Amino acid sequence: MRPITIIVFVSALLMGAFFLIESVFFHNEKITAEENNESYKYLKKPCWFDADWQADISCGELHTPSRSGKFILPVVILHPEQLTQKDPVVYLQGGPGASAGLHSEGIKRWLSWMRLANIKRDLILLDVRGTGKSKPALVCAEYNRTNQQLLREHKTLSEELAQSFSVTGQCFKEAMLQDPSLDYRNFSTRLSAQDVRALMAQLDYTEWNILGVSYGTRLALEVARQEQQLPQSVRLRSMVLDSIYPAGYGGVQTWPQVLDAALQKFFKGCPRLPDCSNHLKNNQDKLQELFMSALARLRDNPMTITIKHWDGEAPMRWVVNDHRFLSIVFAGIYEPNDWSKIADAVQAVHDGRSDLLKPLAEPYLNHSVSSDFNSLTFTAVDCADNPVFPEADYLNAVAQYPLLQNYTRDQWRYQLCHQLPSVAALELVKPLVPTLILAGAQDPITPVQWARQIHEQWPESQLRVSEDLAHSVLGSDVCLLENIASFFDQPNVAFTACTSLARLSN
Repeated sequence: MRPITIIVFVSALLMGAFFLIESVFFHNEKITAEENNESYKYLKKPCWFDADWQADISCGELHTPSRSGKFILPVVILHPEQLTQKDPVVYLQGGPGASAGLHSEGIKRWLSWMRLANIKRDLILLDVRGTGKSKPALVCAEYNRTNQQLLREHKTLSEELAQSFSVTGQCFKEAMLQDPSLDYRNFSTRLSAQDVRALMAQLDYTEWNILGVSYGTRLALEVARQEQQLPQSVRLRSMVLDSIYPAGYGGVQTWPQVLDAALQKFFKGCPRLPDCSNHLKNNQDKLQELFMSALARLRDNPMTITIKHWDGEAPMRWVVNDHRFLSIVFAGIYEPNDWSKIADAVQAVHDGRSDLLKPLAEPYLNHSVSSDFNSLTFTAVDCADNPVFPEADYLNAVAQYPLLQNYTRDQWRYQLCHQLPSVAALELVKPLVPTLILAGAQDPITPVQWARQIHEQWPESQLRVSEDLAHSVLGSDVCLLENIASFFDQPNVAFTACTSLARLSN
């Protein structure tokens, strides 16, 4: 279950655990690839979900070694109707903490995705440690109860962060006591990359490809780094990195900049879109002012709304105050098609119309409480990957982006990573395989600047920028998805499909 707000979601890593850190580091690259893979085991299993009876699907479990936690990771392999290529595509989802959707509804979506993409290769999906149906599960009943209670209360951001800080820290401590595998040090991008590589060594392939989205791109790059240091018989052939989120980018230290940039993109972009502009009631030039005054209103006079629960459970009652409204808006900025809903929501606050908040709030809140995302896993992995920056550096970043400093200032103080420190920060190493980077120019959470900076460092990579799209380019561009197989077919050739919808960078 995700934390209640994006502010708390981003600061899921801002909550504390109070136990001693032993001098144990489970990532051991001195182990040879052969020794490492011998300690893993892959077992074929009957599929545990209902799916199209005509679909060809294989299922199994990857059992990881005890030295880094004994996990059972579910694996699903979708076989295409016409298999013409023997190098599969491994899909690495976002997060960290997002599941692969290895359930009936999720597999139906994946089958539709596969038919549309027509990659003519096996598609391999897995739930990495701490996500989806992986075992043991990193769950905490008190964490969920606290989040449900917070929905119904009006608390300042500092109060909410402090309460989550305490509860989540206790959750990590108790999880480790109940099952040593749930020690937070058993969750990291390094270890998940080892798992992915071990899985491919266990399967009947000689070459393979990666398609990573958002956090999945960070995991993909760590896989590629390990390939260079620990070669094995099955070879990584190529990578597609959609909405790149590499090591050294993101984390709490970039939150002031990312939040400010996202809001500025909306303030400037909404008046230029006819659909969004029409919702502003001749206030196009005052959008930022209207937004900030809406936050001030909600800080003093929060609104209460009742939201339909998509899982069929009882409706959810939610107190929307200033920082929760900011979270709703930030989530809506992901998709420019939703910007008109944001404009409506800002006007709704001024008019006292709670009903006009629902179109924006309903999907946000339902995604926030979805079992397809594990916030505790997000916290553990993000802390493992990123070192804690000095407080002075963080406060300097806050000072550079003062518009929303009331909502960013306390993030460092409640950072869980103080208590779950990174033993060794994740490294960013140039991949040696053909790599296609996809980016949306409107992306607020993995900004296009990150993709351009990485491409400048790695000029051998290909960069594709879609000017009108935001996060997860392949999830928005049907033409691109229908043609992505051409990159996997010829990864060393310039990828030029659907060029009228994007700008190519070489």
